[in-house]
Amino acid sequence: MPRPPAPRDDDLDELPPLDGSIGDPAEPEDANTDDIDAVLQEEAPSLDDTIGEDEPVDPADLDLDESDDGWLDEPSDAPDLDVGDAAALEEGALEEHLPPLDDSEGPSVPSDDFSLGEGLEPRGPLAERGSEERAGLDAGDEGPLDADEELRDEDLPDMDADDEGELEEEELLDDRFAADEPLGLPWAADPWPRVGAPVVVSGATAVACFARGAMVVARGETGSAELLQIDLEGTRQTVPAVGLDATDVVALSVESDVVVAVADGGQLFVSRDGGALFVPIAKGVVAADVVLAAGVLWILTRVGGLLVSFGAGDSIERCPVSGPVAAIARDGTTGIVGFTVDGMRRPATLVRGGSDGAIAPEAVVEAPAALCPALLAVRGACAAYPARRGVVRRGPDGVWRSFDWDGRITALTFVDDAGTLVATTYSDGDDTTGLVRLDPVGRTSVVARMGASADHVDSDGRARALACDDPHGVVWVAGGFGLAAFAIR
Repeated sequence: MPRPPAPRDDDLDELPPLDGSIGDPAEPEDANTDDIDAVLQEEAPSLDDTIGEDEPVDPADLDLDESDDGWLDEPSDAPDLDVGDAAALEEGALEEHLPPLDDSEGPSVPSDDFSLGEGLEPRGPLAERGSEERAGLDAGDEGPLDADEELRDEDLPDMDADDEGELEEEELLDDRFAADEPLGLPWAADPWPRVGAPVVVSGATAVACFARGAMVVARGETGSAELLQIDLEGTRQTVPAVGLDATDVVALSVESDVVVAVADGGQLFVSRDGGALFVPIAKGVVAADVVLAAGVLWILTRVGGLLVSFGAGDSIERCPVSGPVAAIARDGTTGIVGFTVDGMRRPATLVRGGSDGAIAPEAVVEAPAALCPALLAVRGACAAYPARRGVVRRGPDGVWRSFDWDGRITALTFVDDAGTLVATTYSDGDDTTGLVRLDPVGRTSVVARMGASADHVDSDGRARALACDDPHGVVWVAGGFGLAAFAIR
């Protein structure tokens, strides 16, 4: 309880009451009335609130120029401006064009319940929906109806309730993707699911299939580039790769225990013990790509030459081709296929290389121009390469056809003998890669989509390599986001 303030010496004496002391005689109410009235009549100014608006104004007091006739006679600032018919601006002219103020035919005043059907009629899209749909509008009937009725918790809807029931997280994701059409293509009715245990890697630059899964060059937990063996169970094994700087690897080819790598500068390295030890081969050759098939090593040089080596680099020979080779691809397990281009970068011939190192040319008839640098996918009689938009594919019927879509194709491969083609297509706008499927009858759709990994700030959404794993029924996609496997449907 606070203490009262201590008395001070300079406190004022007690003031008298505002209405005088209790013992003072009461003054008459009209004691000074006459004096006050007299003072007000003598000293107060006149209370007349008239401003003399009826009296004439002395022109001398206005200090006007004699030549000033008023603003109505001033010349217009925009003499060419069309202001309409002057007669329409005269007094009474507008009344002929205005509707009468009689509201007998106008809309009636709505009642207190402000319902749409009584009084105001809806206009616009709401009126076109019909009375049945308007009757279904939410009127807020979840609350109490009577004035004395209390609002209960059970009368209120759930915070996550919906007219159609609760939505699962997967449904929300499907709706979001369904509304989005990356690369100008629709989503497939049966998108390819991502399979395999997740393995945290990033910055993958090359991938190739081996017996158990995929061999990939990527950054692992240490943050540096490594040569890794990854399977669908999530097992990750670091390959020693002595003698190979994995940071520079841009292409891989694997067959049995032989692994061949292409460095960024074009230098070739080979390992004959599953990647434990690498040694340089083909010194002086600047390679762009390499393929191992049936024990034969095929090398594409950056100037368009095609080389063949038996014994994985023991001896190297130059293949006789009619022109510069733009790209090579493995054709199953028997050999490779490459295509040469003319001076206009148009495909000229397909060259097939077998297990004996022989070359068999095949003329390309009526094939559209290729995109430089070129990629190639081959499977039996089917072949495909990127065009300026989309791809050009030759099906089992031997006819070349163009299929257009947006984005930049970074890798492509066939996934069956019927001619189903899969291409990784990069979109610069949103930094994502769409996995585009071109089925045998020519329908194109997006079956998967990949983006930058949230676990690595330096990752990106561009795919750089693609490998079809027939024994496991998946395709491996390597890129800035890491490594992903999708089940082929």
